[in-house]
Amino acid sequence: MILRKREYLQALFCLILLFLPPLLVTGPILHQGDIPVNLEGMTLRAPWQEARVQDTDIQEVAGSDELLERYYPWYAFLSQAAANRELPLWNPYEGFGIPFLALWRTRVFSPFSLPLYFLPLSVALSVSLFAKLTIAGLCAYYVARRFQFTPAFSLLVAIPFQLSGIFLVSHWHPASDVAPFFPLILPCLQRMLLGDRRGWPYLALLIGIMTMGGDPESLAATLFFMYVLVIVYGIRTYQRDRIRGALLWLTLSSVVGLALAGIQLTPYVEFLQHGSLENKSGTFFSPWDLASLFTPPILGDGAFAPQRAALWLPTGMVAFLLLPLWFSLRSFANRIRKRRLEALLFSIVFTFLFSAALGPWLRRIPGMALLDVTHFMIPFPLAMGILAGTTADEWVHLDAQKCQMALKKLFRLLPLCWALFLAAAIPLLWFGPAREFEPVRLIPLAVCALCVFLLIFITLLWPRPLFTALSLTLVTAALLLFVYQPHARVTPAARMTPQTQLTDALDHENNRVAGSEQLKNWPLSPYGVAQVYSPSGVMLHRGASFLNQTENDPELLRLTASNQLILTKMDIKERFAALRPVLNIQEVLPSGAILLRDLQAHPRSRIVYRSRPLTPGEAPPALRADGPPLSEGGTLLENSTDKSITEAGIRGTQFNLVEIVAESGNSGILVLADSWYPGWKVFLDGALTPVFPVDIAFRGIEIGKGNHKAIFEYRPESLRLGMYITAGALILVLIGFRTFFQRHRAA
Repeated sequence: MILRKREYLQALFCLILLFLPPLLVTGPILHQGDIPVNLEGMTLRAPWQEARVQDTDIQEVAGSDELLERYYPWYAFLSQAAANRELPLWNPYEGFGIPFLALWRTRVFSPFSLPLYFLPLSVALSVSLFAKLTIAGLCAYYVARRFQFTPAFSLLVAIPFQLSGIFLVSHWHPASDVAPFFPLILPCLQRMLLGDRRGWPYLALLIGIMTMGGDPESLAATLFFMYVLVIVYGIRTYQRDRIRGALLWLTLSSVVGLALAGIQLTPYVEFLQHGSLENKSGTFFSPWDLASLFTPPILGDGAFAPQRAALWLPTGMVAFLLLPLWFSLRSFANRIRKRRLEALLFSIVFTFLFSAALGPWLRRIPGMALLDVTHFMIPFPLAMGILAGTTADEWVHLDAQKCQMALKKLFRLLPLCWALFLAAAIPLLWFGPAREFEPVRLIPLAVCALCVFLLIFITLLWPRPLFTALSLTLVTAALLLFVYQPHARVTPAARMTPQTQLTDALDHENNRVAGSEQLKNWPLSPYGVAQVYSPSGVMLHRGASFLNQTENDPELLRLTASNQLILTKMDIKERFAALRPVLNIQEVLPSGAILLRDLQAHPRSRIVYRSRPLTPGEAPPALRADGPPLSEGGTLLENSTDKSITEAGIRGTQFNLVEIVAESGNSGILVLADSWYPGWKVFLDGALTPVFPVDIAFRGIEIGKGNHKAIFEYRPESLRLGMYITAGALILVLIGFRTFFQRHRAA
């Protein structure tokens, strides 16, 4: 009874310690009113250069494009939609309008996006980070307890996963929304291999939640790892006869889990048919990235990871230093633990090598364009925690005779291990491409090696499990906090959207900004400013086809309702030279760029009375800025004598709705210069009216003579179909849970 009470108190103490890192990371940020992301790179772009802090080093914010141009604007849009009490289905600010929920990576349904719907953006990001760190730690701790670790050693297992770089450095990346739940997969797979099929609804629900996290690549890598682990673990534990059954139940759980996320997946499948997402994450993987395991870069002063592998590999440093000790005592270790650990490590090595070898080809799979080695390394921090916990636990429980035998092996293995380490580390550090060796990067390894050596020596004389586990946990936590330095990547809330001369001068109402191609790197959506380019890298095929024609004929930009142009002097002299007579200078920006108004730009909504018919699927001819538009619907003919264009008034706009009042003197086509995309429905005077593409990229409907009210509303059928799929899968999961609990009570 006393021992059980002591274990309960120890478990409570360890759980309290699990909450300390999230509090230490997010507490000061919330107290100071900052946000836990580094947005200083925004001031390197021309519109915000005047807001740059004088002592900001350009090198410190290099590599931030993915955050600044994609994920932070998406966070801001989610917050804007919540403030407007609108569903974030459509984003009108980029590329004539793009689907938002359908992108999947926008994480509309992620559990960690919930704070964005209820709290200000500056607070919501910190709360979301706290939730990720806490859930990641609790899930890893729970799995360690299920694997028969004591509370203290479970803490040692959990900390490397909780404080991995994907949470402390890149918590804005969708992979960080998937990873926290990963540890819960392991006990589910183990139960399946043991012949217990009743737990499949748990695994299905878990896969569904991870799918909602918003990272297709992490999900694909995790599913692949699960299949590999089932096979490897079945072979390693001599349960080959159960592998086939476990794989079948894993497949059932995966299918049902994906169906649970049908409300997200069906719009995404539709998007893949009509658009694409640019890869902003850099190269897939290089062998030189392995240097982060030996000498990780110190990510201070707001620095971003020079390569994505640096987010995961440093978490294995303590376990790496304990590896010689593990091989020394392996023959004395618990058989079940040993097989479980080695199956996990082998599966990680296999998936890592598989991804590194086939990465460029895997990226060609539809929807996998952003695949990175990081996605296949999600199990790595947890495996390193299990390795460290298993090694330390077995070490302190060795008897005197086995301890002597293990030490003899260790003395033989240690020189060999360090020789192998030097043989691997020296080429990586000294001969890696574009890599300068910094002696400060040796500090973590040297300090960790010294601490591990002292702990092994102390526990040799004074083997206390609690002391050993807590000491190694402290070393691991200190190492990871020192390497990742999460407090270096913060931005004051006042600098989230700095106001500059350009942002103050832009007109936000019913027009877009166009001009220089530098706009592709200027995220204006947090300011509520629409533009023709898409800094997030999302581009619909029709929009891309239209913009390709504007490369040679910039006058076509008038069709996009872009009456404001941002141009450089070179743009004015060359590409836009023909438009100079009708361009009115509004502002000359400190960067040298010029904000101009195009006096002949078309209105966003207009009525035309003649068109050029275009058969769907036919190669489009050249567009005309002043000629009849191409129409894939309607009955107007090109030889119509009416060349006039009538502006139609926009009465109200929302993210998913545009209301237009039009007065037409004759039958015509009402053109709205927003992206044509499946799911947009038009109610003309209350009646559903077909909507068709105009000028390749835009929307159009036929209207008759007279006064009309047209309501364009985004109601995607793919979302409705996904809701039905999700509901059906949820019913299956509930039936599975009911069966499980009935059998559990009967037992």
